[in-house]
Order: sequence, then C-alpha cells, then structure tokens
Amino acid sequence: MNKKKLLKKAITQPIVMFLLGIATTLLLISSITPSVAETYPIIKNSELINDIAHLNTEIPKQTADERNKPSPSNFFNTHQIRVYPDRVVLEAENIVWAGFEDTKSMLPIINKDSNALQIIPNCPEDIQLGDIVSYRSNYASGIIIHRVIHIDEDEQGIYFVLKGDNNPASDPGRIRCNQIDRKVIAILY
Repeated sequence: MNKKKLLKKAITQPIVMFLLGIATTLLLISSITPSVAETYPIIKNSELINDIAHLNTEIPKQTADERNKPSPSNFFNTHQIRVYPDRVVLEAENIVWAGFEDTKSMLPIINKDSNALQIIPNCPEDIQLGDIVSYRSNYASGIIIHRVIHIDEDEQGIYFVLKGDNNPASDPGRIRCNQIDRKVIAILY
C-alpha cells in the first residue's frame, strides 16, 4: 500500500469509529428518554400568538389539569354520616336520587347502572373545581352530567367549563348558574 492510502486510512478510520460511537450513544439515549418533540411540543404560530395574548389577561380563577382530574369537593362531614348494620343515614336536606343514561361520557366513574345522590346547589358558592354537576345545555337537549374543569368570570359573571371524563374535549359554551340543576354528592355502586 502506498503512503497516501495508509495516511488516509489512519485518519478516516478513527473518525468513522468516533462517529459510529456517537450515533450508537444517541440511539441508546433516545430509547431511554422521551424525544425532543414529546418534551417540547411544536407550537403553531396561532397557538403562540394566543399564548402571548393571554399573558396580559387575568389569570383564571381555577382550572383543572387534564392529566389529573380533580376530585369533587367534600359535601358531608363525618358527623353527618351514620352507618348501621341495616342502613346508612346521611344527614342533609334536599337530597334527591339520580340515574344515568348510557352515554359513556363519564366512564369509568359513572355508568348506566350507577346511582347517585344529588342536591340543589347554591351557585356559585357550592360549585367547586372537580364537582360533578347536572345542567341544561344551550347546545343539546336533556340534562348533561359532567365534571367542572374550569371556573372563571367574565362581564356576565361567574361561569363554568364542564367536560365528560371520557370525552376528548370540553362541553361547548360557558355554563352559568341558571343552567345548573344539581350537584352530585355521592355515587353508589
């Protein structure tokens, strides 16, 4: 072999081995840690503009984290619950029973065979983030029972955003106190 080929091989072989080592390392790292796209999702220009526009607005009163659904607020104190061998007594006024349609929107917490106890809430003070309420929608007929995921206020007053636990998106529109009929205080299985 001539000197030029030996020199070229002596230079390129370590470089190729070095690059192969880096590629292998990157491959191993990517299989262990989330990708950059998962960690830092790509933001569209319109989303960025909306995010920037919200910087100068008032912070919402309460908003639920989509990954961790908030629990409903406690309604009963321990002194209001009496458990006997043959019955349970709940000391509260205006409790009504509720059954459910087979919509699957609140699975797994509520299904068609579930029974619930509800009250007529004093709105807005009795409605907390995470509470499950029944309301009349301006966009659908009948009564809808979904979870409160956002509470805020606008020029018309307090409003709620609701979502079925099993639904991909929140319900349309802002729900006002005059639309809320009941608040779930217990689910019986």
